Formats: sequence, C-alpha cells, structure tokens
Amino acid sequence: MGTYMWALYAREVKRFQKLWLDTLFSPIVSMALYLSVFGIVVGSRSIEGVNFLSFVYSGLLAMIMVNSSFSNPAFSLIIAKNVGNIIDLQLVPLKSWQIGLAYSMAAFTRGLVTIAAAMLFTVWFIPGIGLHSITYFIVALVITGIEFGLLGVIFGMLAKSFESLTFMTTFIMQPMIFLAGVFYPVAVLPGIWSKVSLFNPIFHNVELMRYSLTGYSDIAPYFSLLTTLAFLAVLFVSMFFVVRRGISNVSV
Repeated sequence: MGTYMWALYAREVKRFQKLWLDTLFSPIVSMALYLSVFGIVVGSRSIEGVNFLSFVYSGLLAMIMVNSSFSNPAFSLIIAKNVGNIIDLQLVPLKSWQIGLAYSMAAFTRGLVTIAAAMLFTVWFIPGIGLHSITYFIVALVITGIEFGLLGVIFGMLAKSFESLTFMTTFIMQPMIFLAGVFYPVAVLPGIWSKVSLFNPIFHNVELMRYSLTGYSDIAPYFSLLTTLAFLAVLFVSMFFVVRRGISNVSV
C-alpha cells in the first residue's frame, strides 16, 4: 500500500516538474521585485539590530513556502475534477489519509524546490543574512510545507471550480499572509491588532523562519513551534474527513 502512496506522490511531483516557469520563475521574480522596492524605500533601516532587508527576506521565504505548498495540491485537485480523472482516486488501494499525505508531500517537495531556487538567486544580495539555527530552519521548512500542503488538499477537495478556489485564495489566504508580519513586526500594529495576529497560523510560520535566519522573533520561538504543530494536527484530521467525503462523492 505504501508503494501506491509513493506512486501518487511521484505523479504529483512529475506534474509540477512540467510547470517550471510557474514553479521557479514566478516566485523568483516576485521576490526580486519585493526586495528591490524595500531596498530603495527603507535603505539601511534596521529592526532591533536586524537589517530590514534581512527581516523582510526571511518573511518572503516563508510566504513562498506557504504559497507554493498550498497551490500545488489545490490546483491539481481542481484540474482533476474538471477533466474527470479524480475518479482514479476511488480506484487506488489507498486510504483517505494516505491520498492526502501523498499530495501534501508533493506540495512540500515543490515548496522546497521553489525556496531553494529563490535563495540561490537572491540570498547573495541580502546584507547580514545568515543561519541562526539550522534546526529551526529545517523544522520551519518541513512544518510549513506539509501544513499548507494539507490545507491545499482540503481547499482543493472542497472547491467545486477554479472560481471557488480563487475566492478562497483571495479572501482567506492572501489576507492571512499579509497580516502575518511578512513585511513588518507585528508589535508595531496599533491596539488589539498585534494580539489578533497571534491567532493567525501563518504568523507563526513566518516567525519560525525569521528566527531561524536572523535570530529575531516577536514571540518565543517555542510558542510558534507548538502552535504550528497544533495547527498541523488539526489540518491532518480535517484532511482525512474532507478527502474521504470528497472521494466518496465522486460520481462516474
């Protein structure tokens, strides 16, 4: 049964390998544009001794990992629904959680490839960037990739069309990303908003990535780690029920 799960994983990896322009070129260009704008606007500004470009760069890496991991299974499942081959998932001798996990691991792989390419082309231009904790860096990559791969599976199974998925992405994912402290420390937010950010799951992924690279964190890193692990567990359980229901409702 494990062989079939890895075969499904390999199929999804080969699928995104055919989309190198979207997988690699688009994130690199987006990151380069963000860095260019912030480099011109903020110059040599720093946040508690951390160069502002390094601060933003670590947030952008987390954002790329989130977007790449989420979009891979979400769009793959919508395409499968549109062309009708999602029925194949009823035929494979796999349990619902194995199907979801295969899609999620492929999503993590895409996120890893994307972030590696982005760093290869951009890290040389970021002053003072380093690796504060390799353990937290690896943990941040793995948790973020699998976490939002699972969320992509859930959204992909629930969405009935590309319009539904676009709605979810525009009105749920993007606000969460831009309110997660990618471009600013949440401590500068006025009033209650800095507290509200603590309930944004993506904020904790950004914090783990930022701490691993710069040593800076708005809250204790272990708190973000525990929060992301809890969210990961919730998503895994949710994915199981959503995939089981989604596949059982597929009609020939």
